[in-house]
Amino acid sequence: MKGPLLRVVVGVMLLALAGCGGLPREGPIQSGPSREPGAELEAAVDYTPEGPRRGAVPLDVVGGFLQAMQATPLSTAVAREFLTDEASTEWVPEKATVVYGVYALEGRGARIRLELSETAKLDSRGEWLGDTSEGRGLSHRLRLVRERGQWRISNPPDSLIIAQAYFQTRFTQHFLHFFDRSAQVLVPEPVYVPVGEQAPTLLVRGLLRGPEPPLSEVIRTFIPARTQLDDLSVLVSDDGLAQVPLTENIAEVDAETLDLALAQIGWTLGQVPGVRKFQVTVDGSPLQLPGQGTNHDVTAWPEFDPSVAWASPDLFGIRDSRVVAVSDGGSERLLGVTGAKDFDARAVALDLPARRVAGVSGDGSSVLVAPRDRAGAAVRDPAGPIVSGAEDLLQPAWDIHGQLWLLDQTPDGAALSVLSEDTTKVAAPGITGRDVEAFELSRDGTRLVAVVERGRRDRLVVARVVRRDDGSVRGVTPAQQLPLAGSAVKEIQDVAWRTPGSVMVLTQPTQGSSQVSLALVDGSTATGDLVPDAGILPQQPVRLVASPTPGTPVLVETARRRIYELSEGDGWSRSAIEPGLASVTYVG
Repeated sequence: MKGPLLRVVVGVMLLALAGCGGLPREGPIQSGPSREPGAELEAAVDYTPEGPRRGAVPLDVVGGFLQAMQATPLSTAVAREFLTDEASTEWVPEKATVVYGVYALEGRGARIRLELSETAKLDSRGEWLGDTSEGRGLSHRLRLVRERGQWRISNPPDSLIIAQAYFQTRFTQHFLHFFDRSAQVLVPEPVYVPVGEQAPTLLVRGLLRGPEPPLSEVIRTFIPARTQLDDLSVLVSDDGLAQVPLTENIAEVDAETLDLALAQIGWTLGQVPGVRKFQVTVDGSPLQLPGQGTNHDVTAWPEFDPSVAWASPDLFGIRDSRVVAVSDGGSERLLGVTGAKDFDARAVALDLPARRVAGVSGDGSSVLVAPRDRAGAAVRDPAGPIVSGAEDLLQPAWDIHGQLWLLDQTPDGAALSVLSEDTTKVAAPGITGRDVEAFELSRDGTRLVAVVERGRRDRLVVARVVRRDDGSVRGVTPAQQLPLAGSAVKEIQDVAWRTPGSVMVLTQPTQGSSQVSLALVDGSTATGDLVPDAGILPQQPVRLVASPTPGTPVLVETARRRIYELSEGDGWSRSAIEPGLASVTYVG
């Protein structure tokens, strides 16, 4: 006769790991690459879980197996003790990571069903895949057999299964750095890795794998194919030197390619607290660039900064129908776009070096572009609009290649076009043909975010830009939704890039209230994160102004054309900018 059906529902607290409803982790939000020394997440107390107890029943063995995967620092050594000898040898938890909020065990005898809910999944190098179950949760049917008189699991899933609280305290987001197709700028690709001494090794391994389809049409690597770590790990000395032992493939490229490959490694390792320099070795010998030493500073390639270091940090806007540059609360008049007769701009955009100004006419039907000299004056007035006959143009956007992106809200939905020497219409599935309220390009030119209305609710989406090696646009990938602060958000008023890996979002959760949230570009902000110190927004904000350039202030523009600035620790306060400035913007 079979024994009674046993069911155990276990919350995260029963693992002594108090859970949290949302991801990512608690603590300071690390949203993008930074050259400033960052404090690593506070390390949890070291914890070595107990191995299987003699005489433990199947339910206890499975529970112990899950508990063992919460080892701190991360280790699967104890977890393998709960497996049969054969399963322990064949188990590959590195294939994926599953993060859960609650688990349940149910079964009779040697057959135990493991149910995981509130799940998210990461791939083998830590890329966020989100809830692959679409809310249904994950289920595993585990078989246990007796081995040397003790119950052991014979078919563990090839994944690391961890609680949300463990993920929040023991994993952090870093970025693998690849180049855009034109090799002008580095592009950050987010991954989650455990904090601690394993991080440099895991990051280098992930980088060596290179971009995989379909991202290989968006980004590229200069690290030769099949290059691997020629040792078990990347070791970091007490003085901050990371030793990166690679196979001989890396030594077979020319000096220019090697320099680009080292830039990728330097920017990727430079995020890890305590890493200041790195050395690549082949067969134990340091690899040297011509004219350079063997130890490379992680900050040695600022020209490839994903934030685009050469972009102007200035602020611009429209005052009294004139385009102005703002400096220390005053305004410097710019001629050009509004110098054309009978042209009243309602929105402006400046290219990254702030040398060209694009203005949208007051009725949204046309666009003018005028160059600007170094002193800020126009070289000449535009002869006429470069685009006319549009329906309702949103604020344009310039990319790193000097191309102007236009989005026109037509009766048939959004129409997207890119202007360089010619005008190219671009299809962006999930964006074009929809009701779009705002859009922004990332500084590196590889990501497009947009606010799209679907079924009386605004949604934030992101798509990747596919380019040729000369920077011209081939297309845009289907847009993916980026989660925000729960189901309460119905209206998104604006969006702006804050780092190469995150955007700030101005939302209206309820009538008469507004807030600023942060969304990570991989979608891992499962419930959204309110921006620290933001508090209640002043008056009636209609526009959010932010830039990935370090040190630039975050601003909001109100319906009364007053500007408020977000200060760390002090929240929102009136800016020194005189009231009346409209269409406030940074470059891009």
